[in-house]
Amino acid sequence: MLILISIQKKVNFLARRDLPPLRALTAFEAAARLGSFRMAAGELGITRSAVSHQVKLLEQRLDVQLFRRDARRAELTQAGQTYFPKVRDAFDEIEAQTRALRPANTDKELTIQVYVTVALKWLIPRLHDFERKFPDTKVRLSTSYFDWDFDERNVDVGLILARNQLPGHYYRPLFKSFLVPVCSPKLKLSSPKDLKTTKLIDVYTAEEDWQQWLDAAGVENVKPANRLSVDSYILSQEAAIEGRGVAMTIGPFAHEDIKLGRLVQPFPLRVPHKHNWYFACAAANKSKNKVKRFEDWLVKQEAADSSLEAL
Repeated sequence: MLILISIQKKVNFLARRDLPPLRALTAFEAAARLGSFRMAAGELGITRSAVSHQVKLLEQRLDVQLFRRDARRAELTQAGQTYFPKVRDAFDEIEAQTRALRPANTDKELTIQVYVTVALKWLIPRLHDFERKFPDTKVRLSTSYFDWDFDERNVDVGLILARNQLPGHYYRPLFKSFLVPVCSPKLKLSSPKDLKTTKLIDVYTAEEDWQQWLDAAGVENVKPANRLSVDSYILSQEAAIEGRGVAMTIGPFAHEDIKLGRLVQPFPLRVPHKHNWYFACAAANKSKNKVKRFEDWLVKQEAADSSLEAL
């Protein structure tokens, strides 16, 4: 009996970790975080088909479907929604520990926490100006669908829709957030009451948005035939562009699509959201050069941006 126990311990010691291929995990994490195989391909420097192939390999390894696919977008399945936060957190921890091993570079690298819709629809198109003015600062974006509170363990600053203002942190108000429905121009709506028979696209981490707007519009007993739930505002806008229903936006993030005629605002009512957008950082770091430079630049961008009042 003692010999058998000793052999079993040796087998356990020699067993390899049961980990999926790193390339497949990287492709899955990028596609889930960005909500798009195309955007994941751009970030990783590979083709869209390569991202799709790596995700497929991961699904085969796990024997579970992680995405629901159609011609233009990829949505996480329930299994994918469960798996993604764990993979993302593991990648964040690896990245944070890697940065911790390079303390000499900390003043030249600025890691920004930003909601994925804000990153794609507002911040990224403007970052070239910051990089031009501060070429020695390397910018890293930490994008998320789910995190609202500032994550000081892994980032330097945040551009967040703050639900809670935590002790030991510095918050500076930025632009106000308004709830505004948007839809494809092909979808004809004459009054908010039409929403009773129209598919609503909601973000399942903020399902209260629609009810807040409907209450303000005086529309009761809304029982649409069905709803489409997604995990980010950018996906809800993309679904609206395709004519899948009416989406809710919470800032100026549909402005460009409206300008291009891809979306319209069917009703003039704007309802103040219960949370607004803030610049955030650890209070102890607010005077650091790289933090102060980005804060000042961000405030100037906000002041000069006419689209913030466009919706």
